[in-house]
Amino acid sequence: MTSPEKTTVPVSVAIPCFGNEASLIEVLRRISACDPLPQEVLLHLDGGWEPEHDPALACAATVRVFRCGKHLGPGGGRDVLLKAARCDVVCSFDDDSWPLDTGYFAQALAVMEAFPNAAVLSPAIYLREKPVMPQLAEASECVAFEGSASVTRKSHYLRLPGYVPVPDAYGVEEVDVSLQARATGFQVLSCPWLRAWHDRPYSDNEHSILPWVRNEVLLAYLRYPRWLQPWGWLRSLRHIKHHAIPNRLCALLQALASTPEHCRTYRAFVRRYSLREIWRHHFAPRKRWTLESEADRLKITEATERGRVMYVQYTNPAGYPPLEHSAMQLASRGWEVRFAGIAGRGAAAMEFPPFPRIQVWKRRWHSPGVLQKLHYLTFTWWCVLKAWRFKPGWVYCSDPLSALPGLWVRHLTGARLIYHEHDSPAAAKGREKWFAAFCRRRRREIASKAQAVVLPNETRLKAFLEENPAQGEAVCVWNCPSINDLEDRGIQRPQGGPLRVLYHGSIVPDRFPVMMMEALAACECDVAIRLIGYEVPGMIGYTDQLKQEARRLGVADRFEYLGTLPQRSDLMARAAECDVGLSLLNYRSEDINMRHMVGASNKPFDYLSQGLALIVPRAPEWEELFVANGCAVACEPGDAQDLARTFRWLSEHRDEVRRMGETGRRLIEQRWNYETQFAKVLALMEQ
Repeated sequence: MTSPEKTTVPVSVAIPCFGNEASLIEVLRRISACDPLPQEVLLHLDGGWEPEHDPALACAATVRVFRCGKHLGPGGGRDVLLKAARCDVVCSFDDDSWPLDTGYFAQALAVMEAFPNAAVLSPAIYLREKPVMPQLAEASECVAFEGSASVTRKSHYLRLPGYVPVPDAYGVEEVDVSLQARATGFQVLSCPWLRAWHDRPYSDNEHSILPWVRNEVLLAYLRYPRWLQPWGWLRSLRHIKHHAIPNRLCALLQALASTPEHCRTYRAFVRRYSLREIWRHHFAPRKRWTLESEADRLKITEATERGRVMYVQYTNPAGYPPLEHSAMQLASRGWEVRFAGIAGRGAAAMEFPPFPRIQVWKRRWHSPGVLQKLHYLTFTWWCVLKAWRFKPGWVYCSDPLSALPGLWVRHLTGARLIYHEHDSPAAAKGREKWFAAFCRRRRREIASKAQAVVLPNETRLKAFLEENPAQGEAVCVWNCPSINDLEDRGIQRPQGGPLRVLYHGSIVPDRFPVMMMEALAACECDVAIRLIGYEVPGMIGYTDQLKQEARRLGVADRFEYLGTLPQRSDLMARAAECDVGLSLLNYRSEDINMRHMVGASNKPFDYLSQGLALIVPRAPEWEELFVANGCAVACEPGDAQDLARTFRWLSEHRDEVRRMGETGRRLIEQRWNYETQFAKVLALMEQ
């Protein structure tokens, strides 16, 4: 029964269901939380399945139930529900997916009204491995939608052949209907302004490989001209090649052998399209629009591409949050962004979250030595080839080793250069090896030709310019978090329990020494340390040494190592569970990067974005920025007794800890964010 407190919009909801009652009840509960509600919710109980309880009792909207003794699969179920829907706009979900925003149904209706030629609309769908991103007010044409959540216009759908009732429909369901719609002249849209959640991990898709092999052939049989149908067999063979591990090869070949009978089963659904229609579907230019609320309707404006930028870095770019922040700013403004990097060790597990118009290309990491120099040369040529095809207007080089490929790309394409040095190379002492000298010359050359040189610390920037005269802009950009990192993640810190202290980043003695375990043992109060990060080459096994020391000192139960978290959102979520962030760097080091890390270290800013207080070095540069602003306490790096005293004070002054965290969070929101820091570089690129 419809909730009397909420209005409804003329939208139907279609949910094919099979054997997942608990999840279905959760979906209906999430739909009931929306405001306005849909006019009706339609359920298709597939294959004779019956839930133990009446699902209508879990939903605030009107529920209609359809049953089928045969196993039609999700596509067949959607076909039944779409034809039975009373509204022209139908929002489809699986029995384990739901809307993320309470205004989802009103937004879906507004977008479909703004695009009367749209047959299907695909929202941004998030999973456990795909962090939720802010709403992006745009829509764009796409080749295929995602079936776990989509919005369909019934009047257009009825003019198509429709879903084929294949029980295991991987590879044929959404791809097929998208082809039908675009070949008929309708639009298929992607709209990240709408957001949905699919409550299943990527690993659950492993079982889809066998039906995918059969369905590639089936799709070609149903939709392609006869002479083009071998293309389906080639695509099936590609799946077999990519997934042909020994214990699966026999099953894959059996699936391929069963495809003729599989096709005969669905021969009544044949509706073939011409090569021209198929080509137009896959390769026609795709338009993009920006969305803007205006009175009681949605205003759409056709967007043009703002520019193209190619980031180059001879390491894994996901290990550098500033690159993620700048790329997302550019992509949000309509830029096409590509990354060329290395899937390296240590930070190899780290990944950028999926985002519209951002694509990451990676080559495999190679161990140091003579062959690595050859690998570097092939990487350079690979970057040139990628740039020749992508044709960037800007090349964003992000470390000294990216200078050579960046210069070559500039020479080939005429692209403009930005050189952003996160870590400065050590000063030359005596006679340098030939490769180090070669890289230093390329670094000097790119500085002279770049439109902008960016470093994260003022002292480092001055030292760089003294050694490498630059002709373009010189900009200091602190490694701050994005404003998006401030989003409320719904995590409540426990009121009791130990003081939770966090360190994240590369795990090396200079940044997280064994002394930390000694301080933990000496503080004699309820304090626990959480460690998140990766071991760097040359320090593999260091975390085992830390665990061993924790056991020796009797604090193993208060030391937690979580390893490398692939997504930055995972890191922020685990950080939000803590109280204090550790950023005790050795400011007396001979390394210029360690001596002048204020602004360059993203750790303290990341901690503050999640409301953590800071422990920073007792050094003027650090105290002036963080302690004077009321969000940190200072401690002498390397002094276990001083750190133990700091732990005790923080543990005894929890209200002060919370106040420092709140102060720091406000500073991130107001000025210590990457949107503010990167503004000058962004303005230069968009001139």
